[in-house]
Amino acid sequence: MAAPVEHHITKNLDEHVALIRRQVKRGLRDAEARQLAVKIVSNKAELRSARHPLTGRVQELPMIKAWGKWFLAPNMPQCPPKDEECEINRLWEFVVLNVRYVYDPLEVDFFATAKQTLMAGGGDCDDVTILFATLAEAIGFPAAARVISTPDNPDEWVHVYVLIGHNSKDHPKWWIPLDPTVAGAKPGWQYPDIARHADFPL
Repeated sequence: MAAPVEHHITKNLDEHVALIRRQVKRGLRDAEARQLAVKIVSNKAELRSARHPLTGRVQELPMIKAWGKWFLAPNMPQCPPKDEECEINRLWEFVVLNVRYVYDPLEVDFFATAKQTLMAGGGDCDDVTILFATLAEAIGFPAAARVISTPDNPDEWVHVYVLIGHNSKDHPKWWIPLDPTVAGAKPGWQYPDIARHADFPL
């Protein structure tokens, strides 16, 4: 029986990020999450008949199996050893192919593990942050959560996304935002109008 997705009403930002961090750590204790991340960057995909996410036509597509389910895989070659940019791009493509942004119910925050988000095929910004951080940390990247407010309401924290440490996993020189909640976004994109932000290690 699958573990239920946790839901909470948090009182403050520290509580909110602590729940994200807890779900990342839970995901990292799942050996299949590590295997999935390695398969993604190593191009351990198999061609299988599936419906193309854009055209809707059934065709042979690269797919990766995890937790007994087949997921769409990036149609790209294996990343060279220690090519961090390639690994980040592969994780991005995998998440974009398999996860759709959906809102939580009103006044309730769900905090899904990486497995739960992938099995559902969607989640909100908390869930996508947990998913990216789990996959990235599973192959050695440091991850952080960036929480932002907007100029129209600078005192209210309204969005969260992951930052991945880059250019040396042990001592990153910069952090790459991964926020796929806006169509057409790419690794490195983030909202241009940010009033305030706070970063939290995961």
